[in-house]
Amino acid sequence: MSDFWILARKEIMNLIRDKKLLFGLIIVPLILYPAMGKMMQVGIEKAQGETHVAIVSFDDGKYGMALIKALNVTPNVTVTLIKAGSIQEALQRASEQKQNVLVVIPRNFSASIEANEKAEVEVYGIFNAIGSGIRESVSEGRIKAVVNILSQELAKIKIEGAGFKNPDAVLNPVGAVSRSVIKGRIVNVPPSVVSSVLASQSYSLPLIVFLMVTITAQMAAGAVAAEKENKTLETLLTLPVKRTTIVASKISGTAVMGLIAALAYMIGLKSYMGTFQSNTGVSLSELGLGITPLGMLLFSLVVFLTIVFALSLAMVLAVFAEDVQSANTVVSSVILPLAFPAFLLMFVDLSQLPAAARYALLAIPFTHPVAAYRYALTGAYGPLALSIAYLTAAAGLTLYLAAWIFSSEKVLTARISWGKKK
Repeated sequence: MSDFWILARKEIMNLIRDKKLLFGLIIVPLILYPAMGKMMQVGIEKAQGETHVAIVSFDDGKYGMALIKALNVTPNVTVTLIKAGSIQEALQRASEQKQNVLVVIPRNFSASIEANEKAEVEVYGIFNAIGSGIRESVSEGRIKAVVNILSQELAKIKIEGAGFKNPDAVLNPVGAVSRSVIKGRIVNVPPSVVSSVLASQSYSLPLIVFLMVTITAQMAAGAVAAEKENKTLETLLTLPVKRTTIVASKISGTAVMGLIAALAYMIGLKSYMGTFQSNTGVSLSELGLGITPLGMLLFSLVVFLTIVFALSLAMVLAVFAEDVQSANTVVSSVILPLAFPAFLLMFVDLSQLPAAARYALLAIPFTHPVAAYRYALTGAYGPLALSIAYLTAAAGLTLYLAAWIFSSEKVLTARISWGKKK
């Protein structure tokens, strides 16, 4: 077995033996994020479940009874009639019965409708306990939806009674049909729906990239700093092995664990972020979007080169640290500001930015995976190739710098005092 594989295997085994590291990198994202997402999903589903509505009617006309009947036949709504002499008494009884909403039908409800005046019902959301408020909000929305439907039906009846044959043309004289044009192809889907689908695909990616970069960088820096702190780096450098081989083995060993951690975070975060994705019923393939095998290959290469750049940069920074704690500080102070601009791409379209701002963002290697995913979706392989070329140059430069530092005595003497007296 070559020296490289021996050292790389040693690096991987050292990382695997650290149970706390394995727990934080693999167990937490695979269990904690899906569990959080599932709990939030259960809470939302419970809030959107059965709505208990208490109704007190002070109206003796037919339209008050029509509203009660409409609520009775509404799905996921349970209606309870309350007898009360005042609104305060009705609210007290509804609260005692743990109702979510109290609907009050006023005395002049039917009379106002018959007199062609606007009639209003009062909807009270009852917060029996201070929580998220989702349940009460959903209940209010359901009541208002029923009221709006009843209002439209009554309006149609009145319009027909006035002699108009098409009530919809009177109620909604002007309409709009929305379609989208994607890659020169007309899709019968509103732009708002397309935007929602694309947003659900791209919101989680910057967070995944951010975590992937910071985790792998701290792993690489910790590996180098631990060698210095335990005084084993000197022994390692005295072995009859090229120092470039030592650098390559350390990066390769850490890259394996980094890729495993990145995969774990992608799986966990995909489950977690899926809780917030809107149910549009439209897939990417229906929009004419999708990642081809070539696009996936190019995107994977962009991600790999980003990880290599982060690892090599972290190893360069770790040389200036005295121990693992200071290594994490050094890496965080450099890597985090560089990785944070990736979040801007959650809300910003690169093509719409001024040239200076666009090139400034693309100058940061950590923004390329987010942009590359969008390029892969649309089949824009030219920009993907440019990203690969740029990341190859950036990763090659930092790898060369790391090899140069390890080939000199700076790997042992370089320090950052952090305000300490020399």
